[in-house]
Amino acid sequence: MGARVSIGDFAVMTGLSRKALRHYHDIGILEPVQVDSHTGYRFYDTGQVDHAHIIRRFRSLGMSIPDIKALLSADDAATRTEIITTHLEQMEAQLQQTRDSVSALRELLAPARTPALIAVRHEPALAVWSIGATIETSEIDDWFAVTLSTLQDAVGAAAGARVAVVPGGLYDRELFLESRGEAVMFVPAPPSAAPPDGVRAEVLPPAEFAVLTHAGGHDGIDRSYGALGTYANEHLISRQGPIREHYLGGTLADPTAFTATEICWPILSTSQPPD
Repeated sequence: MGARVSIGDFAVMTGLSRKALRHYHDIGILEPVQVDSHTGYRFYDTGQVDHAHIIRRFRSLGMSIPDIKALLSADDAATRTEIITTHLEQMEAQLQQTRDSVSALRELLAPARTPALIAVRHEPALAVWSIGATIETSEIDDWFAVTLSTLQDAVGAAAGARVAVVPGGLYDRELFLESRGEAVMFVPAPPSAAPPDGVRAEVLPPAEFAVLTHAGGHDGIDRSYGALGTYANEHLISRQGPIREHYLGGTLADPTAFTATEICWPILSTSQPPD
């Protein structure tokens, strides 16, 4: 035991305000050694100073109160190390998100420039196996992963082995406009095979598109959409209809690790498409 000190002296010694000390008392992570029954004054022990410093330091680093409670109550070094390591990993992830946000904001300071490689392409009719659903934009990542896995399993079963495919997606404009709409994922249909239950066979009609290839994952894809849409409306005749995407570079080991996404913006053809 050290010396008993007033809450005022303890605040000076620890850098914790009266309000913070009262809050930490109320939630049970830093309780005074004595509370005067008549005045309500709180008194602390000098032996609690290090304890208070730990709380203040970890709160300043964003550690949650439950984690601080667990840290302070842990009896073994391994548990304390695990709690601190987990928090450090969370901080590193948040730091990377901040860096990505800063990078994205810096890009927005410059006007979007139309990439040189926008092509006008005629897509012929394509027999596909597909799965469609009406989804919220917030659900699209989970829906995408589950649906792609289902289609790949279906194609693999038809072929007798897992095979690499280039999947694609069709996204109704309501999905962009209202944050809810129809999404369809498709893969080229295996020859001479019937799709399993839950998967439909259909033929995508021929169509004309302005096409831009967005490199990497989906980070920054909004800029590519903006550039492609600008080009399609300024230099071509934009046509209503779903946006089409093709996902390139996926592997059997990691089918969702795409290296590029082809964005296909429907346009009205002004010339005779090739045979």
